Amino acid sequence: MKQSELDFINTLRQSSRYIEQHRGKTCVIYLPGDLMLASDSFKQLTQDIGLLHHLGLKMVLVMGAAPQINAALTDQNIPWQHHQQFRITTTEMVTVFQQAIGMVRSQIEAVFSQATNQQSTPLTLISGNWVIAQPKGVIDGVDFQHTGTLRKINHQAISTSLEGGQIVLLTPLAYSLTGEVFNLNTLEQACEVAKSIQADKLMIFGHSEQMKNLPKQMSITELNRTIKHAENEEQARFLTQISKTNFHVKRVHLMDQNEPDALLQELFTRDGYGTLIFSDRYHQLRPATIEDVGGILDMITPLESQGVLAKRSRERLELEIHNFIVIERDQHIIGCAALYPIAKGIGELACLTVHPSYQGQHLGHELLKAIEQKAQQAQMKQLFLLTTHTHHWFIEHGFMLTTVEALPSQRLSLYNSQRQSKVLLKSLI
Repeated sequence: MKQSELDFINTLRQSSRYIEQHRGKTCVIYLPGDLMLASDSFKQLTQDIGLLHHLGLKMVLVMGAAPQINAALTDQNIPWQHHQQFRITTTEMVTVFQQAIGMVRSQIEAVFSQATNQQSTPLTLISGNWVIAQPKGVIDGVDFQHTGTLRKINHQAISTSLEGGQIVLLTPLAYSLTGEVFNLNTLEQACEVAKSIQADKLMIFGHSEQMKNLPKQMSITELNRTIKHAENEEQARFLTQISKTNFHVKRVHLMDQNEPDALLQELFTRDGYGTLIFSDRYHQLRPATIEDVGGILDMITPLESQGVLAKRSRERLELEIHNFIVIERDQHIIGCAALYPIAKGIGELACLTVHPSYQGQHLGHELLKAIEQKAQQAQMKQLFLLTTHTHHWFIEHGFMLTTVEALPSQRLSLYNSQRQSKVLLKSLI
């Protein structure tokens, strides 16, 4: 069998459990207007969305159109202004907005028709006046005129359409109860809609400045910390908007809009592609401190007695505590792992364990990903570990069995042949 065929089979096996997990889930996808400018990439993205639909996901698409609106206003020689990063929409602009957004919507529908014409049941997109808007008003003495905010959402109508097997498409235009037309910020709209319909997932495509140096995953606590120390003002605004919905949407996925293929990787691969923000866990993952030594010892001592972990004295643990990360819940240590630099570009993963009362919640995977991220930040290219009991779990998470002789010389000299630990290795590049 060819390597490409083996890769396909392994990928399918890995993705099967994610396909089952996502079936029947509701997903809101934010599509910025820039995505639609790259026709080939956008066509591929629509095919991927069609695949998700046929795999049983219920989807709401929230489309942006900022570059298309900019081009239409430029063609009409109509200048525009922003205040607090929101466009001020004058009465003169409303007709231009309607025409530009109508054109973008038509293009989306055409691309979807083309992208799914080979499927037994082609996709149908449906839109409606389900979002009720109100004026953004006057802020800092600036009248935003026809720039609006969401007043309420007819979530029942959206849910009924999703249950009927249709994909819902929302545009930047919304209407007031008095019939006025308003231009909405579509990222804000996507977050509010996801919150209103209690979506399981919110998928957001952002540009490079918004995504710059974001970690692979963040808890609510880590999100708030990242906002305070954001790489730039644009990223801070982006994450602040997302934080307004994250207590209501369990999982928010952030992806680079220059990589539309990321959608499937983010949903159906173990490592994902972009950044995952989760609100369905109430624990904190952080670097260990000297105050954690007692909690770590309480957790690992029974495993040391069983021979699952190599024994560590309190003194040794205190000296090496800077190598550890811990998971804390309600001020109790419920998981830990350590990373030891061994040789140039090589690190050792050690002492990865989760308290028995909290196993089965993917905390081990979370610890592993945090260690891998820490290793990559330290420019390590390989990660190895020794284990006597859990090598199958590590193989499932990308490690490969190797020989004792493959250990770095510094570690080989310390290998305890009586424990007969298996050696596993993973490339981080």
